[in-house]
Amino acid sequence: MLKTEAGAQREAPYPKDFPISSNDTDPALSDRPATAENAASDVVWTSAPERALDAGGPVDRPFERMGGDFSSVGASDHLRRIAAKFPDKLAISDGDRQFTYGELLSAVDSLARLIAAAVPEGQAVGLLLGNSAWYPVAMLASMAAGRPSVPLNPRDPLARIAGIAADARLPALVGADTEGFAAWSAASNLTWIEVTRALSPGPPPTSAAPPVPVSVDAPAVVLYTSGSTGRPKGIVNSQRAILQRVQQYADACHINADDVFMPLSGPATIAGCREVMTALLCGATLHIADVEALGLRALRRQFRTHNVTIVYLVPALLRALMTAPFNDDFASLRIVRIGGEKVLWTDTALARKAVPASCFIQGSYSSTETTGSQWFVPPDFPEQGATVPMGFLLPGISFAIVDDDGAPVGPGERGELLIRSMYVMLGHWEDGQIVAAETDPADPGYRIIATGDLVQLGERGLLQIVGRKGRQIKINGRRVEPAELELVLRRTPHVTDAVAVVTEANELIAFAVPDGATEPGFVSGLRDVVRTQLPPSLHPMRLHSISEIPRLPGGKVDAGKLREVDRAMRETMQALQRLEASKPLNLEQAVEGIWKKILGTRTAAGRWDEAGGDSLKLLQCVMELESLAGRELDLEAFTIAMSAADMIAAVASGHSPRQYSDRPGDRPPLLFLIPGSVGYGPSLAAFGAEMGEVVRVAPIRYPDLGAILDGRGTITAMADAALDQINQAQPAGEVRLLGYSLGGAVAFDVAARLIAAGRPVKFIGVLDTSIDGVSSHYREAIARTVQRIQAHRTTIYRMSCRAIAKCVARLGAERRFAALLDQDWWRHLPRTHFMFRLELEEILRMRAFGHWLAEPKPKLAVTGTLFRCHRPGSQDLGWNALFDSVNVVPIAGGHLDLVVEPHLARNRPLIEAALIASFP
Repeated sequence: MLKTEAGAQREAPYPKDFPISSNDTDPALSDRPATAENAASDVVWTSAPERALDAGGPVDRPFERMGGDFSSVGASDHLRRIAAKFPDKLAISDGDRQFTYGELLSAVDSLARLIAAAVPEGQAVGLLLGNSAWYPVAMLASMAAGRPSVPLNPRDPLARIAGIAADARLPALVGADTEGFAAWSAASNLTWIEVTRALSPGPPPTSAAPPVPVSVDAPAVVLYTSGSTGRPKGIVNSQRAILQRVQQYADACHINADDVFMPLSGPATIAGCREVMTALLCGATLHIADVEALGLRALRRQFRTHNVTIVYLVPALLRALMTAPFNDDFASLRIVRIGGEKVLWTDTALARKAVPASCFIQGSYSSTETTGSQWFVPPDFPEQGATVPMGFLLPGISFAIVDDDGAPVGPGERGELLIRSMYVMLGHWEDGQIVAAETDPADPGYRIIATGDLVQLGERGLLQIVGRKGRQIKINGRRVEPAELELVLRRTPHVTDAVAVVTEANELIAFAVPDGATEPGFVSGLRDVVRTQLPPSLHPMRLHSISEIPRLPGGKVDAGKLREVDRAMRETMQALQRLEASKPLNLEQAVEGIWKKILGTRTAAGRWDEAGGDSLKLLQCVMELESLAGRELDLEAFTIAMSAADMIAAVASGHSPRQYSDRPGDRPPLLFLIPGSVGYGPSLAAFGAEMGEVVRVAPIRYPDLGAILDGRGTITAMADAALDQINQAQPAGEVRLLGYSLGGAVAFDVAARLIAAGRPVKFIGVLDTSIDGVSSHYREAIARTVQRIQAHRTTIYRMSCRAIAKCVARLGAERRFAALLDQDWWRHLPRTHFMFRLELEEILRMRAFGHWLAEPKPKLAVTGTLFRCHRPGSQDLGWNALFDSVNVVPIAGGHLDLVVEPHLARNRPLIEAALIASFP
């Protein structure tokens, strides 16, 4: 016997070896909608009407019908049948690796034995693989081993990955150690299963016994989604539930071995699982494309290159992908499946313009917890309202539509959708155990889910999604709970309250109340916190500081008022953009215009993610920039952490996308480039792009002015920020550092800490940083000013801004000056506002550098490489006292222009040669 979330007793529908939580769920922490508690006893259920799944679809296309008993047979048996039929047919490709069906089956069997040996029965295994050909192998292997898998996104903040691993009580992770996760896994007491061992020749390890037969009703996949309690929740699905989705998809679309799938949903989503399983259990070819790595223009070419026939898209990606001229990119498509969030009639119209007339548009509704509805949208269907109906409820489920009291609504009325089926989720995975979903007391084999979706059932039986009962939404097809964002904001120092709301355009907006007067950098500091703790889907589009949260008379948050505040600020931004739209544009203005248009901001200031941008919006931006430039751009030069100056440099650099070897091991190693006192600007961005054939340059960002004034302006604080970014990008493994000017000091501090923590520092380079003494720095300051004037790298205007900033710093008035810069009227002087902040940041950082010079420092037991311009002073510029030895490499130019032409042509090969010497 076991306890359900509602507390009722019933028999377990899955194997006894899976641990079941015996603790009642705390109602205050439950993610379950309130109506679910009494659904089983009070609701009259209606079975979904029988209807041909392929009605309105490709009824004449030959295929092998799966039938209703398909979900009663395990995925491994289905895969063996397909592999026996098509052993040499291409099963999976991702551009780097490919598997035939025979090779896929062999890899699945081998990896299943490794998983079974490393993970005790009843426990789950993490899949840290991202969007690659290895992910389907690992998912199928975990099913064959009888161990539920927990897909993890390697791009998520490391803190989130660690939190999910801890909550799921994972004993092991499966991964490909391209970014140093194996060492992090070992440090976290997690067994690392290197996925490439599935290809190792020879017999399996003696401890890896063949997996026992696995029940299709056992837990198969645990998908962590955003939770209303403020932490992610793990939703458990069985093989039967996933295979039911496969059967209904395949029998509707007449999928056969001639099809080529290219799913554009993340692997850690139910849609990603469905697309992968459908392709491989039908004998089709699965082509995996990483949208963020490829970019939209290259992604469109993938459709044509691989003759893709079936694609799944969320509306936001569809709008970005299919808006530009088409050039027959989508000529091979026969099925476009759209879902994940509300679908507009304009979305289907956009798709129809891009695809052949013979292509079917399939709309679908489902969630991680349950199947729902689907249909083929007729091209001549009468449009009513803005959104497309989501189809007919699918066979195998019973449903009810109820009001707030749990009573059935009348025909055509709105209410919450409840679903009863053996194909809904098994429950939640908490602390390594299943907390079982509610079941029907009359038949414990059927589970019940209150979806939280408000729906209408039309006269034709079509389901219309009209809203959400709770606060949960979907953004780009990913479930988002505003409460999770609110919790992170409220736990941040100096925040007394925080609220997140959703606009009519389905944008996530956040408001935070400071504990006093708004300090400089308050909002940017909150952006940093959100970025390091939450996945991109939970990053707000806009984040506002507000004196208090408006509330209704009953004490509830006045969400409508907050939306009005956001709308007013947005309208002000749009008015300013219209004012600037008619001005002649140079490259800088054009890039800034695209930035402001896509993000809806008044200025192109700060970082892309700080301004509310995410990776999908960045891809849209790059596509517009490519149209502006008339050529393809190197996508690796664009990151969500870049500034407008970085973007301008990336466009101006003239680089087309770099081509790497197909072998992952040939991908260049990371080099962390630590900038000077001005920060990472266009010159360093262009320099980093030039180095791309040898290393992947990861720029380090310093705390901004607000953070500096908040006490994070020391070299130690800069090193803290650098270490955080290094651990995010490369959690473990060998580290290479290159510091320019002040960045040499930061690089030294970072290296000292890495070495103390036991991480190897394979290269530490210093670009012309002198630590000889304070007097030499006064001489250098004068020499550099003269050099700036002679090289026309400064103007009287900028020198005036710098002089004012210096006076402010000498008077100790930087905090008051920063508060002045935060005044709203500066929007009329954006250039001067930017220049004052830039100069004040540089001056305060150089003050910190002076303090660092006076502090005692350890001597590192490594060799440093000093790239030294011709200048007065000692040969090693003082570094010999801090390293075991110093390799001095003379370089051309002066301190300010050593990484720009004409000197870059001579200096870059010298720097690259020193880096190559550090490679294995």
